[in-house]
Amino acid sequence: MDIQNIGIIGLGVIGGSLAKAIKRSSPLTFIKAMDMDAKAISSALEHGVIDESCDKFEDIARGCQFIFLCVPVNSIKDILYGIRDYISPSTIVTDVCSIKVDVMSLAERILPDTVYFIGGHPMAGMEGSGYQYSMAHLFENAFYVLTVPQDAPIDVTKDMINVVSIIGAFPLVMDADTHDEIVGAISHLPHVVAAALVNTVAQLNDPSKFKEKLAAGGFRDITRIASSNTRMWTSISISNREKLLELILSMIDNLEEFYDFLYSGESQKVERLFKRAKDYRDELPSIQNRISIPYHELYVDIEDRPGTIGDVTSLLGRYNINIKNVSIIHSREEDPGCLILSLFDNTHVDEALSILIEKGYRAYRR
Repeated sequence: MDIQNIGIIGLGVIGGSLAKAIKRSSPLTFIKAMDMDAKAISSALEHGVIDESCDKFEDIARGCQFIFLCVPVNSIKDILYGIRDYISPSTIVTDVCSIKVDVMSLAERILPDTVYFIGGHPMAGMEGSGYQYSMAHLFENAFYVLTVPQDAPIDVTKDMINVVSIIGAFPLVMDADTHDEIVGAISHLPHVVAAALVNTVAQLNDPSKFKEKLAAGGFRDITRIASSNTRMWTSISISNREKLLELILSMIDNLEEFYDFLYSGESQKVERLFKRAKDYRDELPSIQNRISIPYHELYVDIEDRPGTIGDVTSLLGRYNINIKNVSIIHSREEDPGCLILSLFDNTHVDEALSILIEKGYRAYRR
């Protein structure tokens, strides 16, 4: 499918990165955008990221194959009302919010039947905000969740998947309710926990400010997200409050269990809670490798000396073979090599295998 016309409302990190990614992969696509930040629009026009700026909803809505709503969740309703009377039939409208049930419900209620709405949530972002932080490769190798209405035509879903693939992301289709529960647990709840932890430390009676001096390492790592945009996270929390309330109660149950064991001095039970968490956390990488992106792996046996990994990756790079991931094996009990290269498909594995063997490396496929 040729992508001819795209409208983007909101040219921040996500919207700007979308425009850059689409323009890089599909230079002939005509992109128009609107944003309250005049500097963002001016910069995008100057560098050819977008082809037209719009001030009115009617201008950006007409004639688009796709319209991306790259705005906070609390702005979605007003924008849907703003564009609904001007959208061309068969246009696909999508968003990038981390809440899907509420957004899907709004779209179903507001948009005309001739327009298709597919919820979207790219699992990518930056700590900074604004167009200046956008980049064309933001979505590469990231999951991009799509929540598709049951009555959406198959071709519409395929078209949306195609756009997501073009920007280098991996489309993952799921229902909106499942999305909100899972993302609530892995993204929204951690923000609540981080805020609660920071507030707990802030409330400590410490006139000498020792806690600020010592708040480094693990504390800074685990609370980094507490510095996120407060208005945005308030909106997200309120929008996903039903799922988030359930998750907070579950978190409280876990804390109460820990409290009870700690209060009674039951060290074995305390350790068991720590170990259960450690085991699951340690297993995450292997679980993700088994169920996520279907990469094809190549094993390479190399010496443990400075520069050898760089030699291998540079060699394959000269032959235009793109390595998606690199892993080092620390235990060689069952594996034929100590370096795992994840490649996109079997064709690239065959090419890489031939090149490495020709250059004297011991390489194997699994």
